[in-house]
Amino acid sequence: MANIEEIEKKVGQLFFVGIPGTGFDSEAMHTCIRVGVGGIILFKHNYESVEQLVNLTSAIQKNMIPSSYKGLPAWIGVDQEGGRVQRFKDPFTILPPQDVWTKVGSPKACFEAGFVLGKELRACGISVNFAPVIDVLQGESRAIGDRSFSADPEEVATLGSAVVRGIQKSGVLSVAKHFPGHGGVQADSHEELPVSKKTLKELESIDWPPFKKSIRSRVEGIMTAHILFPEVDASRPATFSRIFLQDQLRKNLRYQKLIFSDDLEMGAVASRYDLKEAAFLAVEAGCDQLLFGHKWDQIEDVWQHLVKAFVDGVLPMERLDESIARISESKMAHLSPYRAPSIEEAKAFVGHAAHKELAAAIGRGEVPKIVSEA
Repeated sequence: MANIEEIEKKVGQLFFVGIPGTGFDSEAMHTCIRVGVGGIILFKHNYESVEQLVNLTSAIQKNMIPSSYKGLPAWIGVDQEGGRVQRFKDPFTILPPQDVWTKVGSPKACFEAGFVLGKELRACGISVNFAPVIDVLQGESRAIGDRSFSADPEEVATLGSAVVRGIQKSGVLSVAKHFPGHGGVQADSHEELPVSKKTLKELESIDWPPFKKSIRSRVEGIMTAHILFPEVDASRPATFSRIFLQDQLRKNLRYQKLIFSDDLEMGAVASRYDLKEAAFLAVEAGCDQLLFGHKWDQIEDVWQHLVKAFVDGVLPMERLDESIARISESKMAHLSPYRAPSIEEAKAFVGHAAHKELAAAIGRGEVPKIVSEA
């Protein structure tokens, strides 16, 4: 059996946490180093300028690499979808929401949009984009709405997989969301736990074509949805469901890359579980990366709880090693050796005139010029 220090470092790799402020402040830094977190997620409160962002991502890696499992760099991620979910604003290229991209009717346009999103992030040291949304819109969905491409499963599949390929061509990991499908519920999982009456057959025919096509496009990450589907698993929301994550996503859809939980602090989870229980259930079900958006000061307690669960055998060590193998393989392929971003290069890429013209063309419903081959 692995020694306790190795187990601690492995468990740390499962954590993807938010931090306060625009710098890597000493208190948050101490917690992240102690836990050896595998990733940092950034929000609009972490951003004020391109230069500041490059300095922040560089500081994160400088401090995290020496303390992490096998010296692996940290993932640094953000929700940069376009539309109303775009954490970094000016001078970043501002893309319209995904339902506008659909009006262009061009997978190539979506590929280029994904490439632009990724290229600007990569230049600043960001390695993960929690995009695209590949939920199929069904009725009035407050949480999804214009973030979805359309109500047509095949259209969402075609355009969504094009965005995946564009983001990943830029060198950034794409995390498609939200499995098994968030587009058919009215409730917002940020606030409460949505419940869907859909059967497995309905999910397969309506919600899963985009996930199947993104998997064929070699998407590196899929994010779960905090939704209860009683017809499939009456006891656990999808994020905590082995039926969804193991039987369906892993075995049925044959997906072998990273599974990310949606934020475990969201109302859908917090209304029923504390953070320790939520993290335990997510790992038990098969999540490889656990997202905690804001409560970084509680992360060490959650980490210690999971370490104890593995040491005591409450969670099998094989479950931890499966996730570590996936995380290590992906980081070695995409982050190692680590290359610090350049402020000059970032300023040259972010908000480039060709990128802004691409966004404007999509907004007009026109096929944009190719920028990925420039």
